[in-house]
Amino acid sequence: MKTKGEWVLDELLGEGAFGQVWKAHALSDPKKLAAVKVPRDDRGAALLRTEGVAQSKLAGSKRTPRVLGVSKDPPYIAFEYVAGESLRSALAKGPIEAPRAHLVVREILSALDEAHAKGVIHRDVKPENILLGEDGRVLVTDFGLAAPVEVEQSLEDADPALVGSIPYMAPELREGRVADSRADLYAAGVVVFEVLTGALPGAAELPSSLGAHAEWDAFYKKLVARLEQRFQTAQEALAALPKPRPGSPPPADAKKKVDVKALLERVASEEAAFLKKEFMAYVTPEKKARARVGGKTYTFDVEGPSGLAVLRATGPTKAVVVRRFTRG
Repeated sequence: MKTKGEWVLDELLGEGAFGQVWKAHALSDPKKLAAVKVPRDDRGAALLRTEGVAQSKLAGSKRTPRVLGVSKDPPYIAFEYVAGESLRSALAKGPIEAPRAHLVVREILSALDEAHAKGVIHRDVKPENILLGEDGRVLVTDFGLAAPVEVEQSLEDADPALVGSIPYMAPELREGRVADSRADLYAAGVVVFEVLTGALPGAAELPSSLGAHAEWDAFYKKLVARLEQRFQTAQEALAALPKPRPGSPPPADAKKKVDVKALLERVASEEAAFLKKEFMAYVTPEKKARARVGGKTYTFDVEGPSGLAVLRATGPTKAVVVRRFTRG
């Protein structure tokens, strides 16, 4: 029997680079369930402390899992157990249908609005960190990379391993500029595109090009615009959210727009172009780096020093360091 404090760990729900999440029950009451997050190492424990601070600020929110307990020794956080699936798992089956898509987008932005109002930037908004509960709730989870709103931090100042996920990273972060709450809105914009289409956005691509209602195009563009043209707050984005279409089908010509063969050719073309361009990734001490494009994750053997760097792929599995990000 594996335990953490007062919890018996029953089933591994998921794991990442810094820790694991277990379905658990209380030693004192087998019917009392929790999702217990356990760190892998000291860095994971530090992230857990960050998440604990963030979650304490968000206490009472209906859009983040309720905290049942926090422990420093042994380190773990116990959250309410919410049956359901991640948005990533849901998207593996295709785009989210209306009006559910509207609800999901609204709840994500509402969760960010609450977090920003309480001084917390999430910094890792992506489908893996959004839970669709069987009870109908949409919850934003995993505040392990969270930072106070008042803290201005650029990539050059950040821990290179803790800068979020590249496909959801705002342009100002890629350029080494200061991060603020608007970076969460950019990431939410990429998630909105995925919710509506089931795919990551390509260059200059709009949701309607993959069959979504055209009314979402302007909203999406405003979320992923350059910093000064972007929605400035989540509340502003919520005010501009397209009205829900209960039970309405996609446009009549949507099927004509979705050409599976053309879509596969476009993805292949984007991936081929990616292998000729520079991209940003964290190079591990083992000289490995990972990057995601076209819905696929590439692992590269890297020639050059470890750390956050701009790389150029020299083949499907090899890359070289073009330049490193260093402190000012």
